[in-house]
Amino acid sequence: MPVKYLAAITVAASSLSAANASEIDSARFVLSGYGDVKYETSELQDSSAYSARFVPIFLFSLSDKVHVEAETEISLNAEGETEVELEYADLHYFLTDTTTLTAGKFLVPFGQFGPNIHPSWINRSPWTPGIYGSHGSSQAMEALLPILSDVGVAIQQTFVIGNHQKIFVDLYSTNGPGIEADEHEEDLAEEATEEDGHAELPELAFEAGSGDNNKNKAFGGRVAYAMLPGIEVGTSYYSATYDDDETLDFTAQGFDVNLIGSHYLVRGEYIETQTDGLEEEKGENEIHTFKRDGWYLQGTLQTGKIWSSLAGTELVLEYAETNKLAEASRWMVGVNYWLDARAVIKIAYDDTDVEEGEDDQRLAIQLSYGF
Repeated sequence: MPVKYLAAITVAASSLSAANASEIDSARFVLSGYGDVKYETSELQDSSAYSARFVPIFLFSLSDKVHVEAETEISLNAEGETEVELEYADLHYFLTDTTTLTAGKFLVPFGQFGPNIHPSWINRSPWTPGIYGSHGSSQAMEALLPILSDVGVAIQQTFVIGNHQKIFVDLYSTNGPGIEADEHEEDLAEEATEEDGHAELPELAFEAGSGDNNKNKAFGGRVAYAMLPGIEVGTSYYSATYDDDETLDFTAQGFDVNLIGSHYLVRGEYIETQTDGLEEEKGENEIHTFKRDGWYLQGTLQTGKIWSSLAGTELVLEYAETNKLAEASRWMVGVNYWLDARAVIKIAYDDTDVEEGEDDQRLAIQLSYGF
């Protein structure tokens, strides 16, 4: 490159840098995240294994109005291969002090567990609740939903209604689910669960992507009331058309509660889903709607805050069940010991009873940390 061109570019870059100096000075970068190491035994799988993952979260403040965040999960699979997954990567624009616009891949605000509690150092159990699947946890129960993450846009609005009282409203539109890979519309029911002689429950693919199999977009939201810092209750809704011809719908409704006391935590959610599927009736395909529901409730007694001799300890009890299709129930009991405010050792045992399937009993010891 000629020297005069290089000099011109340098001068232009310097001028641009000087013009934006105040904005650059206001930019801030923060690296946070979490990780865990777990030893787990399973009677159903007749196995015991160690697992580990590292989940860095990148936070960058472009200005007072614009923030960028991204979470990447790095883990090892059963074959010893490193797997890297983008959990979310989004941009937040703070329109006002109470209104935020979000665009990108984000955690869908359905319920409390997915968007707020799923990090392993925040979750009091080594596993996800029985009604949720994925995110480093396998189970004998057939989950109602995965932890939802998708590509789209969202808006968050906060209403301050009194001393320590707020109403949170989240609305979003995303690409939505599709048909599980290698399935076709004419055999959506393959390898799924029957319902009273009807077609079988379709398997949906909720993996986020930059494409969509139809023009329909998933939409929904969550409305919550909070009396800070101790009480939050919310209700959620999710709806999408998932097939290529835009004739089959999936909807989910939920209710969640989160109570924080001086020495206890109570968390729970109820979810109901409706999934359309095709069944052949007199030589013609007709739509049949499959309804499922389930709930979980988790209680944590922070014994270390009651008795100083047990400093750092807490007892955890959780129950979950799914109904109507793939009925199952699960009890979990655990003891946690906090090494400090962001590192915890969990020891837990769960007993899963599957009505039409194989039961399972699991034991887990997990070290979780946040940073």
